Amino acid sequence: MLANKSEASPKTKIAVAAKAVAQKSVARAVPFAASPNKVAESQAVYSAREQRLRSERSLFSVLLAPDDLTGDFSRDMGIVNLVHNRLPLSVIDRLLAEGVSKQEINLVAPQRTLAHRRANEERLTIDESDRAVRLARVVAQTESVFGNKEKAMAWLRQPMKRFEGLSPIEMLVTDVGSRMVEEALVQIDEGFFA
Repeated sequence: MLANKSEASPKTKIAVAAKAVAQKSVARAVPFAASPNKVAESQAVYSAREQRLRSERSLFSVLLAPDDLTGDFSRDMGIVNLVHNRLPLSVIDRLLAEGVSKQEINLVAPQRTLAHRRANEERLTIDESDRAVRLARVVAQTESVFGNKEKAMAWLRQPMKRFEGLSPIEMLVTDVGSRMVEEALVQIDEGFFA
C-alpha cells in the first residue's frame, strides 16, 4: 500500500496523541495544613514516582489506543476488552515507531503472519493482542523508568545475569518472564541495583 504523503508519520501521530493525553490529565489538588492554624490550602502535589506512572500510562495508552483514542486504560478491564476485541495492526506500527525492531515484533507474531493480516485487513488474534499489550506495557514502563527511549531500548536488549544471559526483551516471550522484567524495572525505579 502506498501511503499518502500528506498523512502524518506514526512517530508524529504518537507525539500528537501523547500530548493530547497529557493535556487531558489534570493535576490533583491535595489539601494540607500549611500553618499551625491548620488552614487548608489546595496545591498540586505529586511525587516523582506518580509523575513517572502517569507518563507510563500515557505512553501505554498511546501505543495501544485505537486511532480515536477512546480506550479506557485506567482500568484493567479496559485493557482486557481491547485484547478480546482484537487489536488493529496499527499497534504494530506504533511499536515500531517507538523503537521496537521488526525482529522484536516477532514476539507478537511472525513477520509473514503480520504481512498476511495486513494484506487481508485483519486484526491481531486474541493471543497476538495479548502479546502486543505485554510488549507495549514493558516498553512504556522501561521508558518511564529510564526517561529516555534510547536508554530504555538499550536496557531491554542487553543480556543480563539475573535472566541467565537473556535480555529483558527475550524474557517477554512468556507472561512469567515479563513479570520478572517488570519487577526488575520497579527495583531500578526504587533505587535498587538490577
